[in-house]
Amino acid sequence: MGSDARPNLAPPPTPADVGVVAAMPMEVGHLVDRLEGVRRYASRGLTVIEGELEGRLLVVVASGVGAAAARRGVEHLIDGHRPRAIVSAGFAGALHPELNRNDLIAPRSVVDGVGGAIELDATAVAAVPTVRVVGRLLLVDRVIGSVAEKARLRAGHAADAIDMETYAAAEAARARRVSFHSLRIVSDDARTELPPEIGRMLNASGSYRVGAALRALVGRPSVVKDFWSLHAHAQEAADRLADAVQVLSRGLA
Repeated sequence: MGSDARPNLAPPPTPADVGVVAAMPMEVGHLVDRLEGVRRYASRGLTVIEGELEGRLLVVVASGVGAAAARRGVEHLIDGHRPRAIVSAGFAGALHPELNRNDLIAPRSVVDGVGGAIELDATAVAAVPTVRVVGRLLLVDRVIGSVAEKARLRAGHAADAIDMETYAAAEAARARRVSFHSLRIVSDDARTELPPEIGRMLNASGSYRVGAALRALVGRPSVVKDFWSLHAHAQEAADRLADAVQVLSRGLA
């Protein structure tokens, strides 16, 4: 068989400047669209996307929802691509009443709610325009849609925001002695009740999959309207998040 018949294989991964870990493809889709010279590596059930952005080599993985998935994603990037820094990027829910949807935030610490706490150096992220440095980011194990439950979490843990991945990602990076940074964008504020149907759907799927969502919400037009609003805001948030990660990467590389 001639050389022309050989499959077009990607070159071996090279050490990256920045590794970006998110839960869902939507959270980093706009960032991936900005990469040049894109290469994809599939291994152990994960797809890592590598490319250049302003002369820096970035590797991006959407590892899945939850702490275990985030930990696995960080370990996968470090083992295969050896980035000099890890950025946990994605959506977060606000607990602080003054945080608004689409606010960019960087926590000073991440906590797991049962005694674990990791202090973060937010200096690099704070240099990104419009980023607000907040106090604690609390790990939760599901989407929290209730205003009352958000208030209880804030009171019980003195936290400003919640998500399902950052603490575990920080823990994994610390164990490997790799610089870690957290950049989140508020997807829902502390004052707005998320319809229970949408909360249940997101907890079941861990995503904003439009087709599946609309099938699940057939016959409930008011909830469908709420979903479309949530989806549109998520797209806008992802675009703003990509802007912030791009600026952050300049200071890390």
